[in-house]
Amino acid sequence: MDLPEELRAELEKELIYVGDRIIAERDPRRKVFFYSAAYGITRRIMNLCFDPQLGFMELVLQLSYNTINDRVNRIMIGKDPTVPLIDGFFEKLAQEINNLAQCIKADKDTYKILETIVTLTYTTTGNGHYLYTKGLLKI
Repeated sequence: MDLPEELRAELEKELIYVGDRIIAERDPRRKVFFYSAAYGITRRIMNLCFDPQLGFMELVLQLSYNTINDRVNRIMIGKDPTVPLIDGFFEKLAQEINNLAQCIKADKDTYKILETIVTLTYTTTGNGHYLYTKGLLKI
């Protein structure tokens, strides 16, 4: 990723903070709130220095946030509890955000980590949860 060192360091620092807050929070809505900062910082960095990999990252993180946020809200208000979050969902999400931060620090490709975030996010959908319960979708 073609980013100046100070922007790379800021992105890494913020992603680590996001991962830490996801773990520290008890309320799933607060976990999702902090997760929104992942695409937020990515967008702010991208507004200063565009890079296609960063653009892809922002899009994946924003779509992931929207999907997870919708599922958590549906569960919390009792509107649609048929698709629960898988065991350890937020811990896995936080780990991938921390892995993303490490890739950024080391200037490595982020695709595999983003792919894992997409797969994890997909478990919050009806079809994704179905595939997970069948053992076809693995995290």
